[in-house]
Amino acid sequence: MSAASLRILAVTLRYPPYVAGGYELLTRDAVEGLRARGHDVHVLAGRGRRLEGVEQVAAVLEPDLDDALDPFERSFRTGNFGRFGLHVFSLANYRATARALRELEPDVLVFFNLGLVSLAPLVAARIARVPTLGYLADLWPKNHWLATWKPEERGKDLRYAALARMWRGFRALVGLGPMLAVSRYLANELEADGIDSHDLSVVHLGLPPEMQRAAEAGAPVARAPGDVLRVLCTSMHWEGKGVHVALQAAAGARRAGVELELSLAGDGPADYAARLRELAAVPELEGRVRFLGRLTRGQVAAELARAHVLLFPSLWGEPFAIAVLEAMAHGPCLVATAEGGTPEALEDGVSGLLVPAGDAEAMAAALVRLDGDEDLRRALAAAAGERVRERFGIEPFLDGVEAGIMRARALGPR
Repeated sequence: MSAASLRILAVTLRYPPYVAGGYELLTRDAVEGLRARGHDVHVLAGRGRRLEGVEQVAAVLEPDLDDALDPFERSFRTGNFGRFGLHVFSLANYRATARALRELEPDVLVFFNLGLVSLAPLVAARIARVPTLGYLADLWPKNHWLATWKPEERGKDLRYAALARMWRGFRALVGLGPMLAVSRYLANELEADGIDSHDLSVVHLGLPPEMQRAAEAGAPVARAPGDVLRVLCTSMHWEGKGVHVALQAAAGARRAGVELELSLAGDGPADYAARLRELAAVPELEGRVRFLGRLTRGQVAAELARAHVLLFPSLWGEPFAIAVLEAMAHGPCLVATAEGGTPEALEDGVSGLLVPAGDAEAMAAALVRLDGDEDLRRALAAAAGERVRERFGIEPFLDGVEAGIMRARALGPR
């Protein structure tokens, strides 16, 4: 798509090298892709020393990314006033965004993730009469602090209901404006929470450029007779990602006679890491589990290039995970939970296998099936590679984002 060069202010919390998951990498890919298309893109991100001096990145938003306590965890430990600042409106972030808008005079403000930044940047854009576009890859517009607030932490139900009403009221008052959702699943979830469907379009994320090159050159990973089944899981290590289910499934497959090696890439809280170590210490998995820690994209690519199967055991509704596309690009066969936007990426029994979330027995059965049918495993992997090359390239993704930006600009300020 050709478009006149625009000055764009991109707003997010974390920006690489501060990475908690795929959202930050997606934001960087969008920013760099738009720059490559001739747009002048500046980034407004959370405060962090590693972003100081990075060209066209202003690391000035709260919360501090270098704080020992993770910002999301902090949101559960602070009081109501602190939560209001993190989720609803931060005066400091309003001032920082207003200053950036005055200095840059952008044509459009594009927000990627305002979770924990609050809606302050949108308030600043409304007052400055700058059009906005959102790219949504998770449910933060429903507000995580309410959606994940445990019942025992809520106190009185009336208090919880009042906070939920306050959030939706402020969200409606500010107006989120036109937005792009990473999947139809995510768009449906947001519409069910009261966000106008006319403001939502679906633009599936695309493979990062380096993954695109791998997809173009990739082929199903070969498995020689007698080789152990090399199984990989690349997820953050926390409960919702279901890494413990992957370990339980691997143990179940071993009991069924599958010779396998399970590699776990990622890290997470110490208590969950200890739980994973305990699950890996069962007799069935002794000496068969590799804990790789957090890997760079290049290291992930190398692990994918040697894996026969990629397990994606997420328990929650992942809107549309980059890890799924990465696996499809590199050649391992994908076994994933049928939650969220994942079924939009692959077809069960055609380009991978889908299993119920949290069902370690079903995941183990999928491993047993693939171990015993090499032709099926390779056929599924080959179909996945073809699908990702045809439907999920970086250029179609950038086309969709660019079209959204042009539409937002044409609509004008809210």
